Amino acid sequence: MPKKTQKETYETIVVGDTSALISLAVGSVLLKCLRISRILIPKEVYTELSEISQYNDVHGKAAQEIIRMISNGNIEVDEVEHVDKINELVSGYSRINEGEAEALILAQEKSIPILITDDFRSIPDLKKNSGDVEIHLSIYLLARLVLEKIITIAEAQDALIRISKGRSWESAAIYNLAKKYINELK
Repeated sequence: MPKKTQKETYETIVVGDTSALISLAVGSVLLKCLRISRILIPKEVYTELSEISQYNDVHGKAAQEIIRMISNGNIEVDEVEHVDKINELVSGYSRINEGEAEALILAQEKSIPILITDDFRSIPDLKKNSGDVEIHLSIYLLARLVLEKIITIAEAQDALIRISKGRSWESAAIYNLAKKYINELK
């Protein structure tokens, strides 16, 4: 659960999936997010990041950055105990992939209250199966950076623009929702 750090911010723990971590890295704010939250990922997310890191594009570079953070111990990789639950989610819900399923089960097994994902289409199915785990977009951590006064609203808006361009979100519903959320922090 949350604990107070020396910088007077509250540290929470979240489980991240590939899409959310890529977004935060593309927005150049992932390292700052580690000032307010411990981030755990399941092994499947690490595998997905390793595959993406082979590409020479914005996503590949973001994945390489995340893998460096994992190697440095900034982001933790953990194992899921109940693999059967992952298979149930993946086979029962066409919009949930293995990484998202493993992230949700990890959050449940470790009693971590928040899962961040930017796979907009999987969120309804994840929420149906989330139990006590809250499902949030990566914008949740971006907003927390503003609320904790680590970045300004203008810096959050700039990060969101980098994310939207790097992730091709300019006309997507996820971008409009994220933009509205950041603008409401004013």
